[in-house]
Amino acid sequence: MKIMHYVESDSLSFRTSFVDLMKALERMGVSQVLLCGPGGDMEQEAVSRGIKIRTWRPAVSNMPLLCPQYAAIAKDIAPDIVHTRLSDAAAMAGFWNRLLKIPTIATLDKTAKAKYYRRADHYMACSAWIKDYMAHQGLDPEKIDVVYNSIDAEKYARDDEVRKKFREGLRISPDEKIFAAAGIFRRNKGFDFLIRAFAEFARSRCDVRLLLAGDGEERKIYSGLVESLDVRDRVIISDGYVPDIRPWLWGADFFVLPSRGEPFGIILLEALASGLPVIATDEGGPREIITHEANGLLTPVDDVPSMIRTMERMITASASEISVMTALGRECLSDFTSKALAGKCLAIYKKVLMSRAAG
Repeated sequence: MKIMHYVESDSLSFRTSFVDLMKALERMGVSQVLLCGPGGDMEQEAVSRGIKIRTWRPAVSNMPLLCPQYAAIAKDIAPDIVHTRLSDAAAMAGFWNRLLKIPTIATLDKTAKAKYYRRADHYMACSAWIKDYMAHQGLDPEKIDVVYNSIDAEKYARDDEVRKKFREGLRISPDEKIFAAAGIFRRNKGFDFLIRAFAEFARSRCDVRLLLAGDGEERKIYSGLVESLDVRDRVIISDGYVPDIRPWLWGADFFVLPSRGEPFGIILLEALASGLPVIATDEGGPREIITHEANGLLTPVDDVPSMIRTMERMITASASEISVMTALGRECLSDFTSKALAGKCLAIYKKVLMSRAAG
C-alpha cells in the first residue's frame, strides 16, 4: 500500500505528531510520500525524520483547475490513496483525484466550509466534536471516522534542570506558582478571556504568574490588555513563536487551555505528558481528553468567575489530589499513541480500498 500525504502548507503546528504517525505507519509496512510546501518547518521535520518528500507550491491554492501540476505529481508518485491535511489540500486533491481515479481521504482538523471537502471519498476527524460539526455542515457522517492526533509522551517527561534554568531566566522564584498557556494568538484560543480571569485572580495573591507562549494576530491586543489591567509584572508573554514548548511546560505548575471551540487540543496532551495538572474549557475536543475532577478540571467558555474559581480550586488542591490528577493524566495518554492511531488509519485505508474495489 502506498499513501501520498498532502499538506497544503509549508508549516503545521502539529507537524511532530503528524510525522510520528507517518513513522508508525512506516513500521506497519505502509509506503509513504509527503507532498508539502518548500522551505518550511514541515519539510525540515519530515527530512530530519527520514520521510520521503516532494515539495510544491500551487499558483492558486483554492483554484484546482489552474494547478495541473498536482496531477503530474500524483501520476508520478502513483499512490493507492491520497491523504490530505487542511482544507485547500482537500479541495485540490479531491478535484484532480476524481479524474485520476485515486481515492482521497481528508483529515478534518478544524471547523471549515464543507465545500472544500465534498470531493473526498472518506474523512478522518480529529475529534468527535469536529465530526459532528462537519456533519452538520453537510458531510456524510457515515464516511467520517474519528482519529485523534497522537503524541510521543516520552519526549515531554519533565527535565528538572531545564525547569530550574527556565525559571531563573525569567526571574521566577521557587515559591511562585505558574499557570501556563500556549497556542496561536487569535480570538478562538481565548487568551483574552484567560488574561481577564487571571488579572482578577491575581489581585488577592502575590505568588502567581501567567506565562503565554505563542504568536499571532492578537499579540498587540493581549499586550494592551495586560497593560490596561495592570498585571504587566505578573504576565509573561513570549517574544514570538516558540519552536520547542517543553521548557515553558516544564517551568510551569499548571496548564490552562481557555479556547472557544477547540477542534482537538494537542497542547493538552503535551501538558499532561509534562506532568502538569490542567484546566480546559468545557467545549470541543478538550472534553474528549479531560474528565472533570479526574485527569483535569473543566470550566465553561468565557465565564470569568468560573475560571477564577477553577484556578483557585487547582492552586489550593492538596499534593495527593494533584498527584492523582497527574497520574490519571499520564494514563489517558495511552489512547493517543502514534502506534494506536496509525492502526486506526491503516484500517481506514484498507476499508476505503476495499470499497473502491467493490465498485
